[in-house]
Amino acid sequence: CYGGLDLDAAGIGPNSGSGGTDSGSDSDTDSGSDSDSDSDSDTDGPNGAELPAPSSRLARLTHTQWENTVQDLLYLDAPTGFSDSFRADPSNAGYLFENSAAALEVDGPLWSGYQVAAVETASLAVTTPSVLTAILPVDDGDSAARAEAFVRDFGMRAFRRPLEEDEVIAYAALFPGAAELYDETTGFEAGVQLVVETMLQSPHFLYRIESSTEAQGDVIALGDFEVAQRLSYFLLDSMPDDELFDVAIEGSLTQGDVLEDQARRLLADPRAKKVVESFHDDLFDAQSYLGASPSPAFYPDAPADLGELAVQEFHTFVERTLVDDQGGVYDLLTSSVAYVNDDLAAIYGVTGVTGDEFQRVELDPELRRGIFTQVGFLAGNATGVQPDPIHRGAFISERITCSELPPPPDVIPPLPDVEGLTNREAIEELTEEPGSSCAGCHTTFINPMGFPFENYDSTGAFRTMDDGKTVDAATTVILDGQETPVANAVELAEVLAESPAVHNCYAKHWVEYASGRPALPEDEALVQRLAAASLDSSASMQDTLIEIVKSQPFTTRSAFELE
Repeated sequence: CYGGLDLDAAGIGPNSGSGGTDSGSDSDTDSGSDSDSDSDSDTDGPNGAELPAPSSRLARLTHTQWENTVQDLLYLDAPTGFSDSFRADPSNAGYLFENSAAALEVDGPLWSGYQVAAVETASLAVTTPSVLTAILPVDDGDSAARAEAFVRDFGMRAFRRPLEEDEVIAYAALFPGAAELYDETTGFEAGVQLVVETMLQSPHFLYRIESSTEAQGDVIALGDFEVAQRLSYFLLDSMPDDELFDVAIEGSLTQGDVLEDQARRLLADPRAKKVVESFHDDLFDAQSYLGASPSPAFYPDAPADLGELAVQEFHTFVERTLVDDQGGVYDLLTSSVAYVNDDLAAIYGVTGVTGDEFQRVELDPELRRGIFTQVGFLAGNATGVQPDPIHRGAFISERITCSELPPPPDVIPPLPDVEGLTNREAIEELTEEPGSSCAGCHTTFINPMGFPFENYDSTGAFRTMDDGKTVDAATTVILDGQETPVANAVELAEVLAESPAVHNCYAKHWVEYASGRPALPEDEALVQRLAAASLDSSASMQDTLIEIVKSQPFTTRSAFELE
């Protein structure tokens, strides 16, 4: 998938010497220092200095990033949809997000998809007047100079760095004979079509390449274009915009407060909301909410589209809480605000809401606190008849406290006779028999995190009775090495929000997402600093993202490269 280009000449091959255009010539020898003045850079080791972990120098674009990049590259108002034909990417075991560099490979079927999409994109570019107006240089009558100007400008944006002179010569040489290759495109536009088609098949477009190689100790300072690329794909899931390119060209991105200012500007971009939404979709497995299916025999009033409504509520809550209102972990876990239409209002017991339009409401804080007492999590983790404390508890243990649970045993005993038993009693009888293979994890970690939600039925509605008995939602959870009694889900939400482990886990997930890989020991110092700020000062999610961007691991890479 290297588009016929010489990788060594392009600055990323094994014999490329000091790298290409962005090899640190922007006076980036102290790239992490100005922007990371708060970190402890005088200590060493994974629990001291904030050091970058070994990583790949080539991270392939995700399908979402490909689509977003093409849209922004051509200044389109909407995605092309051409990535819909790409074969699906495999997941990376143990990693929650779609941007795992280790899993993003190019095989035959995907390469064929890239080729077809490049042809379709190039054709779209030359047949859309608004695109041509946006990407073509002024016609001053010198076609050769105009071709070179197009190659330099479009190439810089497509490859996210200035082109080398030999690259400019090679791409400009495509113009003279291009018209012979197309039936409907002639003249200068034929050269544009061929260059766009070729560049979109280059590894410099399909991969986020970091070519800097000059090491200072254990780290390599990234050039401004490389930092700009990291920043834009982290916060916007797309290529740098024109302003970010201009700052990179000036060579000032990692100086003073410029990087933070640019990060805050990007976070105010509407596209950043989609990134925040996607991150939390994966973290909270929001797509599983679509599987909510309360039994009509037991819940005749449950809306048929409960799952879709729950996902919409989840997205609205995340966007308004974390982006619009600048909230953080505390708000995510303890807010009593919800966004509901009439169907969801009925489940929450809220009056005065009519119609399909979602609106902000305040729920009873004695009954509802945070995202885990909202309909999506509750209905998405329930059977058609009863709550599912096993899946509710396991989810919180693994995703929110980052506890590692072993896989369930191969042979799971059948459910006991539930006649005369509450849901909780049935689960206890099934999973907590002393000496059984289930008891260890269920008694200590899973069930205590799940039983506080027994007050919420399969639709997410609050209940006080189960099979004629009063619901027992009290339990004792182990957090941060301590046993803490909780009476119900509201108390559990408050305990989780005050837990260092929870803030650490949330920060770790963001560092993983920013790095495109599972957490490594080298990440621990940064994660601990982010978690401490989140816990001690209620730092917002946006504060967490800004601190990641300013950190040395973000503006440098390890001198030790993953194979």
